[in-house]
Amino acid sequence: MAYYLEKRDPEFEHKMADVLCIYKEINLQNEAGETGVTPPVITVSVDEKPGVQAIKNIAPDIMPEPGKQSRIMRDYEYKRLGTLSILAALDLHDGHVIAQVHDKHRSIEFISLLKELDVYYPAGSTIRIILDNHSTHIVSRRP
Repeated sequence: MAYYLEKRDPEFEHKMADVLCIYKEINLQNEAGETGVTPPVITVSVDEKPGVQAIKNIAPDIMPEPGKQSRIMRDYEYKRLGTLSILAALDLHDGHVIAQVHDKHRSIEFISLLKELDVYYPAGSTIRIILDNHSTHIVSRRP
């Protein structure tokens, strides 16, 4: 199969091997580690889901009633409220998730997630972030 719109990263194989080694390292640490102890390097996997359709139900749900219906009834009609972007960071050591929802999908929203991570973890912690090479992860400074 040939892909004609995909940009090929010549470093893909090397980057993939690095990420897989990190995941293996974390797995070994988690198997041998103590519960509740913050590791010296905290590894977080970050991803985003842009363009999520935000909808609102028009009619209220009808709750179950003995003798009438046994499940929640929901109308199929809804109102479109635009799209949202969900950003999430998963702590690969304890499963804690930090998530944000934004109207836009730019570097500034990504930086907001990074700032929340910085506040959440103890001062002086080393936070290693695994993420893709999406353009919003590249912070450019304007002159």
